[in-house]
Amino acid sequence: MDRGKRLLPLPYGTKGMDVSLAGLLSAVETYTQDKRYRSWAQLPDAGKTETDIITPQDLCFSLQETTFAMLVEITERAMAHVGAKDVLIVGGVGCNLRLQEMMGIMASERNGRVFATDERYVVCLSAIVRAQLSASASTMVS
Repeated sequence: MDRGKRLLPLPYGTKGMDVSLAGLLSAVETYTQDKRYRSWAQLPDAGKTETDIITPQDLCFSLQETTFAMLVEITERAMAHVGAKDVLIVGGVGCNLRLQEMMGIMASERNGRVFATDERYVVCLSAIVRAQLSASASTMVS
């Protein structure tokens, strides 16, 4: 599967160490109404190329790059505030190699390092809650 190649402008909002995601999904939806947009079913066959189209891959790429850029910016601001050189990213999104790469670039520009966990250490909180609720329900029935 092709990766997105076109970085489309999306709302970008940071203030201090806060991120605003307002309008991101609406902007992505607006692109799906653009005459240049091609849905999965409308994408050209392999070997055929259309120029100046917007693909679902482009939308995903743009959404990821924009949100990750905001996360990197506020992380750099936080590091400057506390005088840190290194950064540790964790959680499900912390496993994303692109986020790790972007954080690594920022950290190296500050003469620091980035550390990230991998999938072995990421636990889905909803799965834990579901398991606990299931266990509680079975003890209530007994």
